[in-house]
Amino acid sequence: MTAIRRMQALEQRAGKILLNRGYKPVIVSHFVRSSRYIGFNLTARRTGEDGTVDTVMIKLKISLHPLVSPAEAAHFCRDEIACVQKFSDRAQKEKLRFEVWVAIPLDGFQQFEITRDGIHDVTVAERGP
Repeated sequence: MTAIRRMQALEQRAGKILLNRGYKPVIVSHFVRSSRYIGFNLTARRTGEDGTVDTVMIKLKISLHPLVSPAEAAHFCRDEIACVQKFSDRAQKEKLRFEVWVAIPLDGFQQFEITRDGIHDVTVAERGP
């Protein structure tokens, strides 16, 4: 499988997970990839029962093994962390969340949220179809 085809398959799998979690619509962010900033693969929104809007930007990455510590995740996602920290004031104003989903063997994702303070694991025990 080519790298482009593999990323498309990962985007589809991640999109289905987001749809199952109630996010609509899930947009593959092709236009973002051409920007000078970190290209996020997916953008999704969900409106809560109280009317709050949760918008998440997701960057997909591939690892040959699971990331075992926050320090390893921080090193693996250093470019994404730098980008998010640079724009954290704007992100807070627009109520955006940034996540990196790392595709690991056996078709699972490790999910990490990036905030102004760094990166932390938010992996949910859910696999794509």
